[in-house]
Amino acid sequence: MMTSFQHAHAQFVMEEANHTHDYTFPKSDIYNTMRWVKKDVLSGKEIDLYNKLDSGFVIVHEYVMMNCRPCITGGKGLQNIITSMRRLHPGRVKYYQTVYEDVTDAKTMKKWVTENGFTPDAIFIKGAKEVDFYGGMGMPTILVLGGGMRHKGYYKRLGYSPRDNGVIIKAIRRALSLSVNRFEAEN
Repeated sequence: MMTSFQHAHAQFVMEEANHTHDYTFPKSDIYNTMRWVKKDVLSGKEIDLYNKLDSGFVIVHEYVMMNCRPCITGGKGLQNIITSMRRLHPGRVKYYQTVYEDVTDAKTMKKWVTENGFTPDAIFIKGAKEVDFYGGMGMPTILVLGGGMRHKGYYKRLGYSPRDNGVIIKAIRRALSLSVNRFEAEN
């Protein structure tokens, strides 16, 4: 007795010669971060970026240039965003500023921050390797980092315009939702 299965036509077997790989994958807005350990100019303490991310913090990081008007405008816009996000998510969002090159000294950077009325959680010098890693200096370069122990970035932009604020806020919210600290992750 023959079953209908035995009468079924053979399936086409694709050979490597006639097989194509022309899939395109959507570009991800999530990217890998660069680990650094640096001395905070304000406190004198060493800060390890990955330890901060492991602790569940979301970090908005602005790479700046001295005498750069767009960097000042960007910093003021970011401070407004940070203030708002801190009210909604106390103790979860940090704001860092780093000079984009390796020439400016700590005294000059601290003076620039003070003169422009910025109140970041930490400021750093010697940012050339990081700026290169993230694609160059954009006057300013702005990052939103988080993801807990995954150490991911959720926003990266060279340059700033106030119309970017909504996208930055969305990136911070996304990073907050994906940033579990290492102690919560163990439970």
